[in-house]
Amino acid sequence: MVSYYPASFNIAEIVRKYPELEMVDEDEVERLEDVIEKKKRGKGAPKKAKSKGIFTALFHFHKN
Repeated sequence: MVSYYPASFNIAEIVRKYPELEMVDEDEVERLEDVIEKKKRGKGAPKKAKSKGIFTALFHFHKN
């Protein structure tokens, strides 16, 4: 029964796999533009912490 249905396809996957077709995933382009605009306004995702932070340090301190 599984072989009855054709394999699904993903536009983004096709664009990456065949760059010679010069196709554009308009949804992805729009998403990236939105991300850039949000960052300009200070509304982007927060940066990842480079250290473990105080809460992790306190947890390990009390664990022992």
